[in-house]
Amino acid sequence: MERTIPRSEPAEPQLLHPAPVRGALQVILVDAPFTLNELQALRLRGSLREMLPGAYVSAAHPDNSVTRARVAAAVAGEQLVPGRALCKCTAAWVYGCAPMPRELDIVVPRYHRPCAPTPRMVLRLSEGAMDEDQICTVGGIAVTSPLRTAMDIAFNSELRESLPVLAAINDSARLRCGYREMFEQINAQVRRPGRRRALMAITRLMDTELPAAG
Repeated sequence: MERTIPRSEPAEPQLLHPAPVRGALQVILVDAPFTLNELQALRLRGSLREMLPGAYVSAAHPDNSVTRARVAAAVAGEQLVPGRALCKCTAAWVYGCAPMPRELDIVVPRYHRPCAPTPRMVLRLSEGAMDEDQICTVGGIAVTSPLRTAMDIAFNSELRESLPVLAAINDSARLRCGYREMFEQINAQVRRPGRRRALMAITRLMDTELPAAG
């Protein structure tokens, strides 16, 4: 049950005791110590920005890839240990190519136990090989590379979800991951499940322009 502290006006959060996160960015999570109602009120006043469901930062911080990666790491907590990385639509969101995720995707190198329930967001852990060239570091946080991210989305997501995200990755000059690179990578993975769907997505995008997600 949500607890509400009676106040005539929500107080400004004391940014001395937020959830720990790498670097100088301070992340405030629901009930640590402010309630959802209080945080939403502060967001409406322009003091805070909601980066992920239930995770807020000062509005003074830019909404960029570094901020997004560090907020995701704060929410993931101990599940994002060395050797793991943000992946799929979470990684695409970090790169600015997908909407705010409702779940956090994390790739792990070997079999894992299911995550314990969290009051913040659902954490989805998936097993997969991770070569060094498939992992980038964004603000000190491990994130799958743009090409690896595109492949994971193309092979695993439904077309209605994958098409706008892949279009956004292609359209981002800084990511340097176009349809041609995606197409060649899919062709090279002849035995990977979902290859037909991935090829369908890329060939459709190469033939028609689609509004990008973000």
